[in-house]
Amino acid sequence: MTLAALLLAVLVLGCSKSSSTPSTLATAGESTMPLGGAETGAGGAGAAAESNQGGTPSGTAGAPVVPPDDYDDRGCEHPTIVKNCTDGWCTVPPGCFIMGSPDHEWGHPPQEKRVKVTLTRGFVIGQHEVTNEQWAAFKLANPGTVIAEGQSAGIGDCSDPECPVGNVTWFEAVSYANLLSEKEGLPECYELTGCVNSLGAKPVGLVCEGFKITTKSIYDCEGYRLPTDPEWEYAARAGTRTAFYSGDIVTRVESGVCVEEPGLNGAAWYCFNAGKLIKPVGRLSPNAWGLFDTLGNVAEWSHDQSGWVPSQATLTDPDQTIDSGQSRDRRGGPQYGWPSLCRVGARLGLSAASASPGTGFRLVKTTRSEH
Repeated sequence: MTLAALLLAVLVLGCSKSSSTPSTLATAGESTMPLGGAETGAGGAGAAAESNQGGTPSGTAGAPVVPPDDYDDRGCEHPTIVKNCTDGWCTVPPGCFIMGSPDHEWGHPPQEKRVKVTLTRGFVIGQHEVTNEQWAAFKLANPGTVIAEGQSAGIGDCSDPECPVGNVTWFEAVSYANLLSEKEGLPECYELTGCVNSLGAKPVGLVCEGFKITTKSIYDCEGYRLPTDPEWEYAARAGTRTAFYSGDIVTRVESGVCVEEPGLNGAAWYCFNAGKLIKPVGRLSPNAWGLFDTLGNVAEWSHDQSGWVPSQATLTDPDQTIDSGQSRDRRGGPQYGWPSLCRVGARLGLSAASASPGTGFRLVKTTRSEH
């Protein structure tokens, strides 16, 4: 079995599993190794359906006929894109954008139904993912790991200080956000309960039975936090509507096959150019906001619960936090992901208690709206 086939098998298997609940969370003695856990969303059902999307697979790179984007965006004004980055943080103003992907986009699943989203608050977002160096500054053990054997042997995290920290659970990501908030004298955004293990522990670090946000809405918190799905996608798209901020997806083959994708070359580390390990941040071209590595390298935890589908044509400051499940979205795709998993609209669900090589995060902080 090829590596791509193995990855596909695991992702498809994951989509048939239910979201993790407190009674099924991983403990210190359980290994939720890469590509495992309850993977859902674009990496599961969506990936399995890829071979039925976007026309007949050609098996070669080319320029397929793409229908014009005739989505009615009236009443949704996107702000002018201005790069404004300082000391590793980029400022993104409030505005409206089209979230999701068109039905004809290769790899499009139902949960990527397009919707007009208005974000009434701007935010600052990490210019790149949180790195090993930034993680170690809090004297935390490095959770990164490399698969030692089997079909996926060699896939894993880089130990270089400039590489993104990987193999972190969702709970570890929000705990790090709380630590950074505390350091800067800001309110913490998350309150975790029933936690076991420590940050950076192996094979699985901090896992918790539950959590709650410390403000009425996550957008109200003044501390550091994970981006919501809309915030992440708004920042990653940078005004574009194509599959990648660097262009459309043009290579169409059966699902799970690693191929060269022209729209990703030079912008993302993915299966074709990354090898098996994640890479140091900031080595490829940023998007128009100035953000590096939003696509590929590590799949980034978002704040939101996975699997949600827009129920209205327009949304304002959507927040998918409160529900019984604890499966969370990851965005951007991992370094071992095939092209369709690295689309801007793709959402890969995984249990909040799972740790996986190639899974990291970047942080945001709400700024005061000028409106």
